[in-house]
Amino acid sequence: MEDIDDLLQRVFRLAQFRPHQREIISDVLAGHDVVCVMPTGAGKSLCFQLPAVVLRGLTLVVSPLIALMADQVQQLRALNIPVLFLNSSQSGADQRAALAQLHRGFSGLLYVAPERFSAPSFQRLLPTLQPRLFVVDEAHCLSFWGHDFRPEYLRLAAARKDLGSPITIALTATATTHVRKDIVDLLGLRTPKIHVTGFDRPNLAYKAQRFERDADKDPSLLRLLSSQGGTGIIYCSTRRTVEQLAAYLEQQFPKRSVVAYHAGMNAAERKISQEKFMADRGSIVVATNAFGMGINKPDIRFVVHYNLPGTVEAYYQEAGRAGRDGEAAECVLYYSGRDIRTQKFFIDNIGENNPTLSESELGRLKSLANRKLQLMLAYASTVRCRRSGILAYFGEPRSVSGCICDVCRGTNRPLQVASVDRRARRTTNQTRTADNTTQPLDGSAELRFLALRKTRAELAAVRKLPAFCILHDKVLREVARTAPADILSFLQIKGIGPAKAEQFGPAFLAALKNG
Repeated sequence: MEDIDDLLQRVFRLAQFRPHQREIISDVLAGHDVVCVMPTGAGKSLCFQLPAVVLRGLTLVVSPLIALMADQVQQLRALNIPVLFLNSSQSGADQRAALAQLHRGFSGLLYVAPERFSAPSFQRLLPTLQPRLFVVDEAHCLSFWGHDFRPEYLRLAAARKDLGSPITIALTATATTHVRKDIVDLLGLRTPKIHVTGFDRPNLAYKAQRFERDADKDPSLLRLLSSQGGTGIIYCSTRRTVEQLAAYLEQQFPKRSVVAYHAGMNAAERKISQEKFMADRGSIVVATNAFGMGINKPDIRFVVHYNLPGTVEAYYQEAGRAGRDGEAAECVLYYSGRDIRTQKFFIDNIGENNPTLSESELGRLKSLANRKLQLMLAYASTVRCRRSGILAYFGEPRSVSGCICDVCRGTNRPLQVASVDRRARRTTNQTRTADNTTQPLDGSAELRFLALRKTRAELAAVRKLPAFCILHDKVLREVARTAPADILSFLQIKGIGPAKAEQFGPAFLAALKNG
C-alpha cells in the first residue's frame, strides 16, 4: 500500500494532515465502515479522496449539491486524479459519454446525485460497477431527525447492497447522536468506526437579539456593519428579503461590495456574486441558505442571521462559516415574531413538491420540524452559555471556559432575548423562583411525578442505563411541578439541555399529558 504522507504531498500538494484526517483515512484503508462528523471546512473531502487514490478501482460518491460536486470535480482534475460525474446539469450527450466510460471499467471517483439511483439506466448499471469505496456525503439527509431529510437518500441502503456492500464512509458536518444512529442503521453499516471531531468553536462570539418588529433590525444591523469592516455573510429566510436587504445595504455602504445570492438567480448571476464576494476585501453577501456549500474563504469575520433559521443544525453550519482561519469572528442571530410565522409557513408546506411522501411521512416530518424549531427558539432565547448549549445539543456536553458569547459576557439585554411567548416566560419565572426543589409536591404534581418516574424507568431500560442518566429525581420533580406543555417550556427547566429535550422530551411530555 502506498505511503499516505507521500500521497498527501505528491498528489494532493498538501504539507500535512489536518486534525483527525489521518485516523479517519487509516480506518477506511483498514477496511472499516466509517461515520465522520466533521465541521464544515475541516477537510472532510480528503478523508475519502485520498483513500480513493490508494484503493484504485472505482469510488462512488453520492453528493446532493451540484455546485459542490462541480467544484470538487474541477479540483480533482487539476490534481490529475481521474474523476467523472453524473447529474442533471449535464447534456444528454455528456451523460451518455460518462456512462460509456463506466461500462468500459472506469477507475477513479464518480460523483452522482442521490436522484440518480432512481433512474432505470443507472439501476441496471449498479451490479456491474463493484466500487472499492462507497461515499455518502451530507449523510444527515438520511434521517428524519436530520435538518435536511431527503427521501431519495433512503434508496442508498438498497443501492449499497446492489453494489456488493463495499467499504462505506458517511460524512456530515452536523449530526446529533440520534442522527448518527440513523445513518448507521439506514445504511446497514458493519460495526463502523465513529469519528466526531468536535463541535466547539471557541473563536466564535455567539449573540442573539430579539426584536418586536422586523423594521427594528435594520438600525442594529447598520451599527454592526459600521463597526465590522471585514468580510461577512447575512442570511435571510426568503429571496424577497435577500433582494430588498441587499439593495438597502448597497445604498448605505456605497464603498463596500454588497452582492445578493439565492436559488432564484440564474447560474451566471450566482457565479458573478460568488466571485465578487470571494475577491473583494470587506465584501458582504446577502443570501438564502443556497449560499455557502463549498465556499472556502477562511477570513469571514461575521455571519448574521437576519431571520431565524428552522433548526440548530442549520444555524450551526451557516454560522460556522465565520472564522475558519481561527481568528475571532461574530455570529449574530436576529429574530422576531414574524420570523417564527415564516418558519411555521415553511413547515406547513413541507412535501408540497414531493408527491411520493405518504401522509404518515408528511405528518412525521412536520412534527419533527416543529420540534426542531422549538429547540432553535430555545437556543435563541436562552439565558445560559450559548457555546455550551450548542455542544450539549450535538451530544458533546461539557463545561467551557473563556466563552465570548453575549450571555457569558453579560451583554445580552433581557428584553431582547426574552422568551418567545408568554407561556415560555411564565415557565422561566417558575423555574427561577423554585430554587428549592426539595419542596413537597402537591397531590396532582405527585401523581405526575409517579407517571414521569415510570416513563424514565422505561427509557432507562431500553437504553440499559441507570435511571439518573436520563434525568435526576430533582429535575424530574421540577418537571412534575411545572408541568410543561411543550418542548420549549420543557427546555426552560434547569438541568435539561437541548440533547436531552430532543431524546426524551416527547416521552415525558406524553406522560404528563396522559397522566
